[in-house]
Amino acid sequence: MLAPTRELAAELNRRARDHRCDGAPAGQEVPLGDGNQASVGDVIITRANDRRLRLSATDWVKNGDRWMITHVGKHGDLTVRHTRNQLTVRLPSEYVRESTGLGYATTIHGAQGISADTMHGLLTGQESRQQLYTLLTRGRAANHLYLQVVGDGDPHTVIRPDTISPRTPTETLEQILARDETPVSASTVLRELNGPAARLFQAVQRYTDGLHLAAEQLVGPQTVAKLDQADQYIPGLTDEPAWPTLRARLLTLAAETGTHPLLHLLTAASGGDHRTVDDMAAVLDWRLTALTPTDPGPLPWLPGIPSTLQADPVWGGYLAKRLQLVADLADQVQDHACQRDGPPAWAAPGIHPSIALIGQIAVWRAANGINPQDPRPTGGTQLETLPALWKQRLDRHIARATDPPAAGRADKRQARLTALSPSDDRQRPHQKPEQRSSGPSAPGR
Repeated sequence: MLAPTRELAAELNRRARDHRCDGAPAGQEVPLGDGNQASVGDVIITRANDRRLRLSATDWVKNGDRWMITHVGKHGDLTVRHTRNQLTVRLPSEYVRESTGLGYATTIHGAQGISADTMHGLLTGQESRQQLYTLLTRGRAANHLYLQVVGDGDPHTVIRPDTISPRTPTETLEQILARDETPVSASTVLRELNGPAARLFQAVQRYTDGLHLAAEQLVGPQTVAKLDQADQYIPGLTDEPAWPTLRARLLTLAAETGTHPLLHLLTAASGGDHRTVDDMAAVLDWRLTALTPTDPGPLPWLPGIPSTLQADPVWGGYLAKRLQLVADLADQVQDHACQRDGPPAWAAPGIHPSIALIGQIAVWRAANGINPQDPRPTGGTQLETLPALWKQRLDRHIARATDPPAAGRADKRQARLTALSPSDDRQRPHQKPEQRSSGPSAPGR
């Protein structure tokens, strides 16, 4: 059995030993270096070379060797037999405690150069294509892959997008195949980090973080403390996955309007039954977008700088420079994408995007940090309202730029929808607020 980390390998080893013992008394046990217990009949693996532990005149205990326990000493030492050459050796208790572990499962890296009749491998979705290749080439007769597609139960991971909207097994495999960990030179890394696409992602994060922090400081600690007690008005709201997003939006609205954020919250919550809602905070954030539209910022799905923050002597100049940096980098990303030869990597066969659409999607992918190898044009699910609306808009334009089915190609109306409208072609996704419309349209418009 293989796993990507030592922690997962140790857990697999524990379960394998429990299955082997099947509730029967295990006899005298000894603690191993991986936190598991072992007894006579267990397979262990050694993790450190030690030439003092001789098997023969030319062989000794090595890292990665597997052994069968034949005897457990009174002081925690082990007598073990090598699973390949059948030679035996005594492992001192200190070595057992520090440099051994159960040998039913190991890490993917530790399995390089090893083969077996059948391999059972566990993946979390964070591995690289190189690890996947190693995993799937260990078994001579069969290789079985197990994907983790649900959360780990940790309450601190509840708000993560992958927990709220988990990937399908196919999407998880695509994500692994898109992750290339081939070593690159220092000059290549430096060039990539200084590229406009990488800088745009960081600039967007700093702009939005600065906007939310400035709003929080402007409304004051007492108002923030009152907002954090929103459970008194809507029970369970602060435990919802989208609460951090809703909280940031309420504080920004309070800084912009001078109205207490709880009044905006109660206005959005009035007139609806929330008892059957999966994520109440996400619903309220969606309603706030419709009730209190904001001026667009440097990108269509980003909020602008409220006038109160523009006039603030501490934050006004800083946020203005951050906004301008995002807009300038977006210009560079779009220009570079529009000047490239050939279709973009995300354009599957049958998709014929316009130059304007290619530029808009390049900006979207860079600003959201989407892996360049991700085959999904607009990436994964967006939890915030404005980004979700803009993503839907881009997805609709991609659908219109896709060849219709053979049976419907004669439909002239469908043919007319295969390109962006002239107004869309002329509009850049990062125009100044006074040059751009009020933001993305709601779904279905």
